[in-house]
Amino acid sequence: MHANNEAQALPANEPITPAQRLLGMTLPRGWQVTEKLSKQVEQSGGYFSQGYIVQRIEDGKKGFLKALDYALILRDDDPAKVMAFQTRAVLFEREILRVCRDNRMDRVIEVIDEGSVRPEGGGPSDVVQYLIFELADGDARRQADVSKRYDAAWALRALHHVATGLNQLHGQRIAHQDLNPSNVLTFGNELSKVGDLGRAASFGVAAPHDDEPIAGNLTYAPPEHLYRAVSPEWNARRYGCDAYLLGSLILSFFLGGAMTPLVQERLAPDYRVGNWRDDYASVLPYVRQATNSVLQVLARELPAALPEKLRSRIVTVTRELCDPDPRLRGHPRNRRWEGNQYILQQYVSAFDLMARQATIALRPIQSRVGSSQS
Repeated sequence: MHANNEAQALPANEPITPAQRLLGMTLPRGWQVTEKLSKQVEQSGGYFSQGYIVQRIEDGKKGFLKALDYALILRDDDPAKVMAFQTRAVLFEREILRVCRDNRMDRVIEVIDEGSVRPEGGGPSDVVQYLIFELADGDARRQADVSKRYDAAWALRALHHVATGLNQLHGQRIAHQDLNPSNVLTFGNELSKVGDLGRAASFGVAAPHDDEPIAGNLTYAPPEHLYRAVSPEWNARRYGCDAYLLGSLILSFFLGGAMTPLVQERLAPDYRVGNWRDDYASVLPYVRQATNSVLQVLARELPAALPEKLRSRIVTVTRELCDPDPRLRGHPRNRRWEGNQYILQQYVSAFDLMARQATIALRPIQSRVGSSQS
């Protein structure tokens, strides 16, 4: 996870909760709580958690601590219902993170400690549960700023790491379902990891959000989810979603916008989500036409310094991953299999090769820029 250093804004006249009183404490196993973080709408854990920076006294290692705020839950209009949901969500996420750690998923954010603590002066019920994650430098929104003409080689390298992380999750029958730039965590300029598994799905394991029609952020959701045409088949619903979100991430990096909103703004009002009253099959041709329009923009906006063959390959990969028909989504070779057509291994290799090609193509430009600045 990564940090935001702004001051925490609390509602007027609201008492400070136990989860908001951890600053300065020493936690079990020698973690010192050194900094309290502000909340953001997109921050993992949502309204019912508080973030901190912690540092291990033994070796100085830093981490991001997410504390579950039960006191805020009790202020809800239906605290029993919310408490039950949040508790199940925390237990589910903790188990998913353990699976990731035990299987050494090196492109998925790692939980490095967990536990509970009672702040000083608190009552018997003021116990705060927490998870401590490795601390990232930031997320892809800071790195991939189109207005600053970011490095295309970095974007493709990050996509390679994200595809690897998703592939690692899929290998354990886990789907992320909420991939977007805020959940691509960056470590320096060379490493990216998939973060925030709070909306994940695990085959055969019940999650509190399983019955929700759309698990992740509506802005990025695949079109069949938005038009309420979700397949009952697990692979299509879960892995098909991840494939679409991975393709959409390409657009986020190179166009500064996700596939879903870019498509919706190109549709006539009657065909847009919320207005359409017929089935998805009937609106699919129009969604496909809008998707093709977005891909044409991508083809024009890709950096001219990249070889034409590489630019064409980026567009092709985006088209395959973001096909609005989930039956056609994914690598063409995989559609002939009766198993999982959404296997991402080919894209792991493709992004790796494209990142290397972009690095070579952009090296002379970067050298000239460096020389002119010296």
